[in-house]
Amino acid sequence: MINEPVKREGDDFFISMIRLKTYSLLSVALLISSGPLIAANIPAITKEFPKVNPIHVGLLTTIPSLFIILGVLIANRVELWIGKKKTILIGLGLVFLAGVFPVLKHDIFSLLFLSRCFFGLGIGLFNRLIIQMISDIFQDDPHRKATVIGLESAFEGLGGICLTFLVGQLLKINWYTSFLIYALALPIFLGFIFFVPDDKKKMGKRKAETNKTISESLNRMGSYRSVIGYSILLFVIVTIFINYNIQVTPLILEKSIGDATIGSNNLAFIGLGAFIAGFSFGRIFQLLKGYIMPVSLLLLGISIYITTISDSILLTTFCSMAIGFSFRCIMPYLIHTFTQQSEKMARIGTTMVLVAYNIGATLSPYEEKLFSKLLQVNNVQSLFIANSIIILLISIIGLGVVFTKGKTSQTQQRSI
Repeated sequence: MINEPVKREGDDFFISMIRLKTYSLLSVALLISSGPLIAANIPAITKEFPKVNPIHVGLLTTIPSLFIILGVLIANRVELWIGKKKTILIGLGLVFLAGVFPVLKHDIFSLLFLSRCFFGLGIGLFNRLIIQMISDIFQDDPHRKATVIGLESAFEGLGGICLTFLVGQLLKINWYTSFLIYALALPIFLGFIFFVPDDKKKMGKRKAETNKTISESLNRMGSYRSVIGYSILLFVIVTIFINYNIQVTPLILEKSIGDATIGSNNLAFIGLGAFIAGFSFGRIFQLLKGYIMPVSLLLLGISIYITTISDSILLTTFCSMAIGFSFRCIMPYLIHTFTQQSEKMARIGTTMVLVAYNIGATLSPYEEKLFSKLLQVNNVQSLFIANSIIILLISIIGLGVVFTKGKTSQTQQRSI
């Protein structure tokens, strides 16, 4: 009789604890993109405060992005004093308190505005560190780490989709009750306390094989020049991507192929594409490796261009999903690549990526004005054509660079 492997009683418990740890980490990402979700409240808030400049009311959706940048920079120092886990918990606490504050006190605009500033600061405190903790915990399994980083991106998109729906439902009561969505930070806070281990110094120790991988990766992306170059590139990509989110509904109306509701549905499909990309990133990374970024940019550029010539709402919606998919392949790739390096370079790289992302998101509305003046265009279709050409040129250059590096690496290996 063949002896079958005996399943130990503690195995199921051990697996369950690993899953709880992973999902407690990932649940934090549900809040990362939650800042702009209250945009639907702006008309009601404007009526509530008729003496306040409407521009200042509109800042309630964008001011968190600026304070996210400040939070990311502050987190680098705070982390050194109290560790990653405690810094993340402080950020979650700020998001909870500042997020739900308008529910309790909503008749003074200055306090409402201040609460949004602290809300952005809270997100900034854990935005980078959650990625770094994933990198630390799964350092010995690069494929698993790439998968979890992709899932982090997926959870970020999932949070945007689900919380947007909840805001719409709460908004039926009144504008300030919609801020109750940020109460989600409380169970996430508790789950993080109980199921995510403390970050310890021993986590920073590398094996010889890991050090070898790091030194090789430093030759590719380890210099400060590369970090700055990728940050500038990401700034351009984010600016164009966010601008698409803002202008896709005006494009649909301009071409008379749909109404505002259909435009809103396109935004949902952008989120769906991003969600799919996050869940499949591990497999995509295995398949494409260094070609992920140029191939994703190629898909992004082609999809934007097709929307300019499409007269079918079905095709435009599919392109929106492809745009969300391609963009969410780029972000996890950059983050995963930087986290493969030394702890210092990983911190600098991920910080620069997140700063570039938030600056690009904040300044994206001004891209339309800049291009309108430079190119003398006055419609969304022309703007999208210009954006698609820029992305396609970057993707072609990127394909050439990756191909050349691959050939050079093969030649060096043969000579050795």
